[in-house]
Amino acid sequence: MVVSCQKGWIALDIDGTVTLDKFSVPQEVIDFLRGLQALGWGIVFATGRSFAFASKALSKLQFDHVVLAQNGSIALEMPTGKILFKKEIPSAHIALVEECCRELGNDILVYSGYERGDFCFWRPERFSKEGLAYVQLIQQREHEKWKTVDSFQDVEVGSPPLIKCFGDKEQMDLATRRFMASGQFQVARIRDPFVEGVYLLLVTDKRASKGESLLELFRLKGRGEMVIAAGDDENDLPLLEVADLKIAMAHAPECLKKVADLIAPPTKDLGIIEALKSCLKRQ
Repeated sequence: MVVSCQKGWIALDIDGTVTLDKFSVPQEVIDFLRGLQALGWGIVFATGRSFAFASKALSKLQFDHVVLAQNGSIALEMPTGKILFKKEIPSAHIALVEECCRELGNDILVYSGYERGDFCFWRPERFSKEGLAYVQLIQQREHEKWKTVDSFQDVEVGSPPLIKCFGDKEQMDLATRRFMASGQFQVARIRDPFVEGVYLLLVTDKRASKGESLLELFRLKGRGEMVIAAGDDENDLPLLEVADLKIAMAHAPECLKKVADLIAPPTKDLGIIEALKSCLKRQ
């Protein structure tokens, strides 16, 4: 099947927006979205997760949809797995990422991408004791494949779709300023939805963000009559900015709520369903 969008598109973040569970979406949400897809809406999941991690949460979806994984670095049409496009960081820029993340106390995490097995390359000796403990939490919860390396130049890392660093809010703000000054990257700071007080910086190519990739999808598939988008963190801001109707979840930061047309009820109460119903009434 080919994803179609006669009505338009509904673009949704995953964590904190459609689910609070790392590995599943509530059945009520799945059934509601399936009904909208049957009516002619294209359904898009735009996430900071790798495709391997995202596919665990979306495994029970029995309808056509698109996944914009790793903050829009790759678009896959599901369930066929067809790659619609990808936007990767040039391998020569990995050293520049390292420079922007200097003095953070912990090293970067370099992701290989869908076509190269969704590995995460890392250098354990460059992490603090606390940093190692945090990485172990990531490894346990995301169930991805990790490869230990001594140098990113000594292995076939290729052109990564996503690089991450982590720390407190002030550290991530410092790194963000360095990345923006370089002019080579898109960066998005998000709260770790599962560990309080930890922030992650999602570093992608300058052409890749949830919003830019949604626009690219429109160019390939058409825009339809209306675009509705929903999210709960700072990396969802570009997604909301290209939508006609914008939904921010109840716990979203102020930057999202300021641009939102609607604040959804809490995620634990399946608030995305009520919010989408309200948006559809405005057609």
